[in-house]
Amino acid sequence: AAWLLKAVTCIDLTTLSGDDTPSNVHRLCFKAKHPIREDLLKALDMHDKGITVAAVCVYPARVTDAVHALKAAGCNIPVASVAAGFPSGQTPLEIKLAEIKLAVEYGAREIDIVISRSLVLSGQWEGLYEEIRQCRAACGEAHMKTILATGELGSLANVYKASMIAMMAGSDFIKTSTGKEVENATLPVGVVMMRAIKEFYWQTGNKVGFKPAGGIRTAKEAITWLMLVKEELGVEWLTPELFRLGASSLLEDIEKQV
Repeated sequence: AAWLLKAVTCIDLTTLSGDDTPSNVHRLCFKAKHPIREDLLKALDMHDKGITVAAVCVYPARVTDAVHALKAAGCNIPVASVAAGFPSGQTPLEIKLAEIKLAVEYGAREIDIVISRSLVLSGQWEGLYEEIRQCRAACGEAHMKTILATGELGSLANVYKASMIAMMAGSDFIKTSTGKEVENATLPVGVVMMRAIKEFYWQTGNKVGFKPAGGIRTAKEAITWLMLVKEELGVEWLTPELFRLGASSLLEDIEKQV
């Protein structure tokens, strides 16, 4: 139960659908503040520990709705917004940067950008670094999570290189997937990205966060990811500051297991 509640505090509760409306974003924000039923938390003596999810993640057009809903609920959960041509990344850089700046203006405190896969597949590593660096600058004070879309990068070697470059360009987190690819978060990709994070930490002393996303639907899968992070990176990475789970339907199964 303790591991399951730990998983809850690391979830970026997400809705990224074309039919998102202010009302379903409001419901999501209420769930973010009360992720587990009060009677269950009381039974575990955890009702007064302030257990909430780590963030609410929405499209830029819904950021204002989420900010208002969370403010009205009286909680300080950050709003994360996807940006930079999510999910395909097939958008001119100027538009990506404008989208990031708008999301920050609307009140997003975290930005999940997506890289241009073509730069990886054609080996344009300096171009990739420059694009991510400019996105980082556009984020300003907001935290930046860089989505690698690992299912579309062709090889684990490319995943490792893209991870390193994303961290060198100033990413606060690296994230596996948009959740819209055919292949999303897989454990082999997770190991490769975590080894890159560990190597980067040894070289620079900077701790970069890790976020698997896409296809994580069961409590069992969530705990597998927590265990992998614990084994590869250590217990200090098991906090919302350095580990997130991108999920939309995971919370339901965790609550059932609890």
